[in-house]
Amino acid sequence: MLRNITIILVVSCLLACIDNNANRTTAFTTINNPILEKPCVIIDSLGEWSEIIFDRSGMIEKMAYAETANFIHERIYPCARCFLRPEAADALLGANKLAMKEGLRLVIYDCYRPKMYQQKMFDLVKNPDYVAKPGKGSMHNKGLAVDLGLADNKGTLLDFGSAFDEFSEKSHYLCNGISIEAKSNRKKLREMMVMAGFEPYKNEWWHFSYTKKSYEADDFIWDCNK
Repeated sequence: MLRNITIILVVSCLLACIDNNANRTTAFTTINNPILEKPCVIIDSLGEWSEIIFDRSGMIEKMAYAETANFIHERIYPCARCFLRPEAADALLGANKLAMKEGLRLVIYDCYRPKMYQQKMFDLVKNPDYVAKPGKGSMHNKGLAVDLGLADNKGTLLDFGSAFDEFSEKSHYLCNGISIEAKSNRKKLREMMVMAGFEPYKNEWWHFSYTKKSYEADDFIWDCNK
């Protein structure tokens, strides 16, 4: 696991992530691990969180809630940063390798989501089939879920039959009212993610959870001054 890997190359880059509830300040160090041939990630000093660095990983950043192109039509996150628990980040890097072997790129729409933003989203949707109830918490709140799609190696998004965050039956994995191409792309994405260690969600073709490790829901808000 990432927390047990000996750091080969340390690039001096300290960031602060503050938990509003616990007044926790977490230092992050940028590292590159050439032994595992993994792209640059950011690991916090306690080994609790990892950040995907888009421009080093080849993944495409489309963090929907850091802009207005989402179902709420307003910006929710202060900036676009993808945090996951170390085990989930490691699995995502594995999925990234599988995609690259197919000449494809992962397109990331959402990663860790603070609890306060979960409440805001649920207040608008009020449908637990698409947005988990804040009391129980979402796998996103635990840093164990990622929303994503696929693009070709030029960055053109593949057709999945519905838009990300389209809360209708068209977004269900087994929906019949979509093209053969869209069904094929959903199957391809699901197979990659399952092979990498994630579990799919039947009502959202884009949502995958890492269930091999358990964490409590969190509420830290990341710093944008990196």
